[in-house]
Amino acid sequence: MSRVDLHAHTTISDGTLTPRELVELAVEKGLVALGITDHDTTDGVPEALRAGQELGLWVVPGVELNTDTEDGHLDILGYFIDISNKELQATLSEIRNARYYRAKRMVEKLRELGRPISFERVLELSTEGAVGRPHVAQALLEAGYVSSISEAFELYIGRHGPAYADRYRMSPEEACALVRRAGGVPSLAHPTPASDPFSDPKDLNRLLPILRDAGLGALECYYPGYTSDVSAWLLSLAERFDLIPTGGSDFHGAAKPDIDLGMVEVPLEYVERLRAATSKQ
Repeated sequence: MSRVDLHAHTTISDGTLTPRELVELAVEKGLVALGITDHDTTDGVPEALRAGQELGLWVVPGVELNTDTEDGHLDILGYFIDISNKELQATLSEIRNARYYRAKRMVEKLRELGRPISFERVLELSTEGAVGRPHVAQALLEAGYVSSISEAFELYIGRHGPAYADRYRMSPEEACALVRRAGGVPSLAHPTPASDPFSDPKDLNRLLPILRDAGLGALECYYPGYTSDVSAWLLSLAERFDLIPTGGSDFHGAAKPDIDLGMVEVPLEYVERLRAATSKQ
């Protein structure tokens, strides 16, 4: 079990544990550092910081920003951000507002497809946090239209599904710049699929220098399903492009039951390097 997990979600976005519960679980598992990286919101960070201070856990304030490219999408993690930064919070508020109307549009499309669900229930499932497709999927599951969350994505709300609605569009370069202006270090999340990592669909040798010029400072080299060979390859890329290696489980609690907090081994030194990098900005 690792002592570090820099990629975890709470009920403030699409996880199933509250920020405090997540911190308590991290302490129970013997972690010494935990990154709170909810989608498009930092609202869970203050509670996690308080719990971390009380229980002796190093909580890293973070966020995960969903971005789009011509070829698909990329996720940018921001570490050691200043959550009081006004520009950051204004942008996150705009994104969350777009998430609300996106979810509402998907519910409307599902009704047109003969699969009515309650939008109010979708909002309840988000616990007033950043509403997203997982909450729509859960509502579909509860209504008996699908047998699993993954089936909801496959049949209805996946990127090419009949109830899919487009999302707020931010480029990865814009996300990197935003994280930097908020005093943090941007990291490219899950840069290659665990199912076929060496297929390298993002063409990392081409992509990483572009993002590095835009402010990217780190690369997620440790992730569920990455073998030691995959991590070694990603570590070599991180070294080549002067990026700090990061890693984590992408923990969501019961929403992803096969993923356990701290299941990915991440060296503590990388957390220290991330913090040091913020002081140099």
